[in-house]
Amino acid sequence: MPAPPPPRHPVPDHIPDHLREAFATTRGRRVPDHCPYTLGTPVQLHGYGGEHTLMRQTGWRGWVVGCVGATVLTGITTDGTEWWEEWGRLHPDGQPVDMWAYCACCRDERRELLRAYYAKQRARGDQLDLFPASP
Repeated sequence: MPAPPPPRHPVPDHIPDHLREAFATTRGRRVPDHCPYTLGTPVQLHGYGGEHTLMRQTGWRGWVVGCVGATVLTGITTDGTEWWEEWGRLHPDGQPVDMWAYCACCRDERRELLRAYYAKQRARGDQLDLFPASP
């Protein structure tokens, strides 16, 4: 006797057409009510070089699909890869980039913010050197 087909998740309208099937068939049960994220919430995991897995090193963006255990969420990334992650490590997608957090995934945006920050300091005339040149 073959195993029953896995349950399908309802697919929100904002999920792109080419990812709808992957979203519907991602493993996990219903997201609990006490979870800060709901089905289809866009999330981001910031990547850091010292992490063990490649997805945690590079970071990713995706959507919440289900829950496994008490605090582990499942979902898919924007390129269709399935992920499982503790919900405390996730951040809502679309938050402003933190200039002082050195994650691998926001490097380009952070570089532009730092350039603007230091240009503003130079325009105000703030001292940037330890020993300024004498007049």
